[in-house]
Amino acid sequence: MTRRWLWYALSGLALYLVFVVATAPAAWVSWALARASGGTLNIDRPGGTVWHGRGALVIRNASTLPRSLGTVHWALNPLWLFAGRLHVHAVMRGPGTDIRADVALGYHRVALSAVDASFPAQFLSTLYSPAALFGPAGQLHIDAKRFALDGGAASGSAVVQWRQAASSLSSVRPFGNYRLSLDGQGRVAALKLQTLGGSLMLTGQGSWQPANGQIRFSGLVSPAANGPALEPLLRLFGPDHGGGRRSFDISARLAAF
Repeated sequence: MTRRWLWYALSGLALYLVFVVATAPAAWVSWALARASGGTLNIDRPGGTVWHGRGALVIRNASTLPRSLGTVHWALNPLWLFAGRLHVHAVMRGPGTDIRADVALGYHRVALSAVDASFPAQFLSTLYSPAALFGPAGQLHIDAKRFALDGGAASGSAVVQWRQAASSLSSVRPFGNYRLSLDGQGRVAALKLQTLGGSLMLTGQGSWQPANGQIRFSGLVSPAANGPALEPLLRLFGPDHGGGRRSFDISARLAAF
């Protein structure tokens, strides 16, 4: 009899734990995201559960006011937990924002697939404070069929386009369209910048090492038209080598984890 009651008790406890996990509130995701991002990203007014939830994704940092990126909906597949991974399908929509992505998370591994994201370039100023110096405008679009970071190694590819690019430093609006490609090649991801058209020509190439976050990038910028109106923006790239042409070199760090 004692064994039977013990079995009933354990079974009841197991069912209760399954119920708690299955109905875990979406607020848990909001808490985890805020903790992982150091309070920069938050989900306001979360609703639903951990597995199927929604809320307003908000960016907060010390230099700008909180800004809502849009309403995010997510679906988490619990079967991937048995493989030691977290697999999330997310959709976010807001003014000028339409983002879809599948994200798989594991130990020191992030894999993106089916990424189709479009959002205002102004968000760069919120995500990266120094970008506010040139007041970016236009639309950013990210496309990645598959891109993964695993233990400091990169694989797959991604493309970022800056469409109808503009800046608060120039009266030429827009001044061009640009494409930055990212090609994972193991310990190094190759970077390549191209101009798709416009008054301001930008080209460059470089590399990113996910293991230590080191970025090295060099390029050229020159006006194809409207040189005087673009001069305030061109000065950011350094001294004029003739005809408004400048060269630039970037060395920075962008941590993968």
